[in-house]
Amino acid sequence: MNHLFEQIDLKPFHWIYRRVSEKNFQGFYHWHQGCELLFVYRGKGRVIVNQQTYELKKGMLFFFQPFQLHKIHVEVSPQTPYERSIMHFDPLTLDSLSLFPGLNAFFKQLQNGVNTLHAFDLENDYQYIYETCEIFHKSLQKSNWEEDSRLFLLQLLSCIRSNIPDAENESSSTKTFRSLYYSERIMQWIEGHYMEPFDLERLSDELHLSKSYVSRIFKRETGSSLTEYLTIRRIKQACQLLQMTNKPIEFIGENVGFGSVSYFIQVFKKMVGTTPHQYRLSLLEDS
Repeated sequence: MNHLFEQIDLKPFHWIYRRVSEKNFQGFYHWHQGCELLFVYRGKGRVIVNQQTYELKKGMLFFFQPFQLHKIHVEVSPQTPYERSIMHFDPLTLDSLSLFPGLNAFFKQLQNGVNTLHAFDLENDYQYIYETCEIFHKSLQKSNWEEDSRLFLLQLLSCIRSNIPDAENESSSTKTFRSLYYSERIMQWIEGHYMEPFDLERLSDELHLSKSYVSRIFKRETGSSLTEYLTIRRIKQACQLLQMTNKPIEFIGENVGFGSVSYFIQVFKKMVGTTPHQYRLSLLEDS
């Protein structure tokens, strides 16, 4: 891994239409400054977001919140290519949905909700989404993106909302939940302990698994190593602290679980492409 961020143009949106990967798809944990909508035409794999795993397949639409850590893990071959359309956008630029209060409230929930859904199976509406994406792509060649992108977003939001099962509105006591993947249990454990020195033996004991199996199953289910995920989770928290606080670099490195400030700076620069101090200065320049 060379970086955590996909450098995208937030002036104020970026559209990728029907990109196809047939080999060497290198998924990695990352996040964006804005929202991301991902629609899948073809593909087989998993999407990891918010310590949860979702199936990636034809007709799936994913909504990623700003700064939400996620990874696309796809099994790609000439026989099973990965084809998708992607829209990155700054939510502030598409915030004028007040004429549609229901969809506007639903958009706010997707954008800011803590326990909101991130994946929606729209296979039954595949042809509609397919044609909507095609019309939107053609419209960008001829007209101003602002009106058409709002209309496109409204169409997708309406389709997503109509496909949410009624069970989502039921009380928790009436719902049935699937069993967690081992990787999800591991990520949830890390979420509560990434600030501490990592103890693989403690993790494996609490999950009642062997240490070797913990590492193997995490790699198999997510496509990345346990060490990589833990490091990235720490770096993400460090970025938030650098942005939201004036705490010293030394304090932040220790707070997110790095044993020494020199090691923290080294890892941060390798993954983000700049030192923590330079990263903080760049945020001040952009504000």
